[in-house]
Amino acid sequence: MTANRNRVPKKEWHKWSAGARRVFNHVYTFVHSNPDLMNHPDAPKPKPFHWKTVAWNAAWIAADAVDNRILTEVVTLDRGREVGRKKIA
Repeated sequence: MTANRNRVPKKEWHKWSAGARRVFNHVYTFVHSNPDLMNHPDAPKPKPFHWKTVAWNAAWIAADAVDNRILTEVVTLDRGREVGRKKIA
């Protein structure tokens, strides 16, 4: 059983296969630990909170890809309220 080390909401964690869970943990840890490797050398260094969000989103997309669950729509929330919706090609 793969541990939910990064506190993914249980509802979503249980939707992913064991392989997708392992991919989430691995990708999140790798991306979060390597902002200099993942960013352009001339780009400003991201703030830790912002980089954590980038790492989380990359890991989530990777986990969804393992189970062939790539999003077709992104909903932007602000304090739990929907403030935007965008279709993804």
